[in-house]
This record gives sequence, C-alpha cells and structure tokens, in this order.
Amino acid sequence: MRNEAYAVSTGGLQVQPGRLYYLDWLRVMAILFVFTHHCAKLFDYHNVALYNADRSLALSMFREFNLLWMMPLFFIISGAAVNYSLKSRATGAFIRERIVRILIPLLIVGTFVINPIQVYAERLFQGKTTATIIQWYPHFFEGMYLAGGNFIPLGMGTHLWYLQYLFCFSLVLLPFFMPYGRIGKSVIARMSRWFEKPWALFLLFAPLSAASAAMERTGLGFTRIAGGWDPLTFFIFFIYGYLIFSNARIQETVRKYGLVSLGAAVVLTIGYLDSHFGVTLVIPGVTRHALHDVGSGLLAHPLVLIFTQAFRGLLAWLWLIAILGVGQRFLNSANRFLAYANEAVLPFYILHFPIIWIVGYYVIQWNSAVSTKFVVITGLSFLTILAVYEFLVRRLNVVRFLFGMKPYKREEASRRIVPASVGRRQ
Repeated sequence: MRNEAYAVSTGGLQVQPGRLYYLDWLRVMAILFVFTHHCAKLFDYHNVALYNADRSLALSMFREFNLLWMMPLFFIISGAAVNYSLKSRATGAFIRERIVRILIPLLIVGTFVINPIQVYAERLFQGKTTATIIQWYPHFFEGMYLAGGNFIPLGMGTHLWYLQYLFCFSLVLLPFFMPYGRIGKSVIARMSRWFEKPWALFLLFAPLSAASAAMERTGLGFTRIAGGWDPLTFFIFFIYGYLIFSNARIQETVRKYGLVSLGAAVVLTIGYLDSHFGVTLVIPGVTRHALHDVGSGLLAHPLVLIFTQAFRGLLAWLWLIAILGVGQRFLNSANRFLAYANEAVLPFYILHFPIIWIVGYYVIQWNSAVSTKFVVITGLSFLTILAVYEFLVRRLNVVRFLFGMKPYKREEASRRIVPASVGRRQ
C-alpha cells in the first residue's frame, strides 16, 4: 500500500512517495491515548503507587479498554517500522540506529533523569521524604526499586519498559527480519503469504490467545503489569507488525475487513467490560470489581483467568485489524501538524509519565471532584510536556540526541509544503 503525500521531516514537509502516513497518524493518536491513560491511572481501582482517595469506575473502564489494544498497536507499528527500515539499511546500520534511537535515551535520560522523578513523586506521596528533588536525588541510588528500594535502571518498573522490550525484540528477531537471497525477502516475509486470506489473517489471534493463557497458567501473569500484556504476547504482536507490512496483499485484506472487525470488536468489548466491572452483568469468577463497592477486588477462579486471557487475545486482534483497516481508509495523508507531532512522539513518550506523576501528586490533594482533578491533571501535564519538549528538547541538538532524535536542521524547518502532485509515482 503506497501513497504519495508528504514526508515528515524536521519541522517541515517534503514529498516522499510511498510513505504510509496513516501509520504516523495512528502513532500520534496512540501516544495521546497513552498520555490520557496514565492521567487516568491516578483514579484507577488497580493503582497502588500514587492515587486519589476516590477512585473512578469510568476512568477504570477507560483504562481497561485501552489495555486491550493500545500497547499492542505500538508494537504492531514498531514491527512495521523495522520492516521498512531494513529495506534501506544494512544489519550494522540498523543496529546502530537502534542503539542511538532507543538504547541511549533509555540508558541515559531514562535511568538518570526520568526514573528519579517518578520515584521521588511516589516517595512524597508515601510520606518517606519532604526534601526537594535535588536534596533527595542521591537517595535514588539506594536499593533496587522492584525490591522496595529506589534505583530503577533502564525501563524496569517504569513506563520505559516499552523501549527496553523494543530494543531486545529488535535484536533477537533480526535474523528473521533481515532480507536475504535473490529475491531479498526475510524469513517472516516469506511466511507472510500463508496469511493473505481473510480467514488465515483472523486466525492469527490464536497464537496471541495461547501465549497469554500460557503465561497465566504458568504463574507469569503478573508481568502484564507492563502495558496489560506479558512479554511473550508483545513479542508476537511485534512479529505481526513486521509480517503484515511485508506483504501488500495482507494490508489490502486488513483494509477490506477493517470495518467488519470494528463491529465485532465493539460488541465483544462491551460485554467484556460489563462483566469485568459488574455494571449490569455479574458473573461469579469473571467479575473483578463490584459496581457499588468502589475499589473492591473480587476473586476469580484460576481457570477463568486463563480463559479470560485467551478471550483478550481475540479482542486485541479484532481491534488491531479494525484500527489498521480504518486508518488505511481515512488517514493516509499528511499536513504540517503531522510533521510536528510525529517527530515529537518519542520524546513525548519519554517525558510524559513523571510529569503526570508530579502534577498529579499535588492535584489529588485538592478537595475537588474526580472529574475536575482529572481535567486539571490532563491539561497541566500536557502543557508542561509540550513546553519542555519545545524549548528544551526540540531546539537543542545535544538534547535531541539524548532523546533519540535526529539533529535539528534550520534549512529543513523553513521548507514549505510541496503539493502531492509534484511527487514521482512509484
């Protein structure tokens, strides 16, 4: 699926035939959902780190819905990006790109700037410190966070787990993603022809369901604390992203059946959320929260949990086909907003969580309604993130490098929009 619109460059737009702009739009939309998802975390039934006294059923349901598709979509898009990246890069160049774009931000900015802010906000909330963050900072290196201490290397225990997974998955799967042979196709690309038919494409939910159910059965379901899914299932989502976008016929099938998948996903998700939260449908062993007892956790039978994870695999796959299919139909174009927003996605993702946590710590102490607090936290956090990005990250090349961005070039920023008709057809 090729289009002929505008290329996203640093601060401006230029013609780039063949770019799938709907993936850029979906990436931008997904990061906005991640942002609101983490703002809502302060009011979620499940949160125990930093939270408002009153929890919210609506925001808890919003988060549970997001967990079905949000991070899986990021891994699908990331797998697609690897497919296109390897078409223009040799193995060594690809590995260097992964190190610069993912590992350096994770290792330097994540470990020594982002993670300390998150832990500091939590220690304030827990009453373990009243010091300023500068005074407290040396304590960040005392003990491991996951063992009750403060130190968090890389993405362990923070939202940056995604970058950690992405870096590891990229290297582990590189032998299966690299093109080879006379026709220049990878192992996964060659396998993709098996999934061109609609029935075969939809049956790809089965490995997702099996993996998620197996992780629950073996006692590793607790790993879903990172993004709502376990590492094995995310690994499969990542492979699927590469597989889909290595085959134009699969992409066409996704576009054709996107709306059908959307209808099925909506109906099944309503039933899933209703039964999970006991809104109108309370099922023993399935319902996890009582509607009139905010924050209560109901016991679920182990076998029911295994079945639930298998069912979530189906739901996730239906949502992904729907989102990708609808995106192809309606979002395959570009403008200046997309040029700016697409470049900002990675630094926005890195910055957003600790800023939400700091803003949230102060706002949840107000004597206000949940809705008021949520709106204030969302608005103040968003403006703060944009200000930090625009005036500190985006304009300084040293900081851009630390956030995995390409150098800022003023001549690119001054380019005007070039009409799509000027582009060369492929």
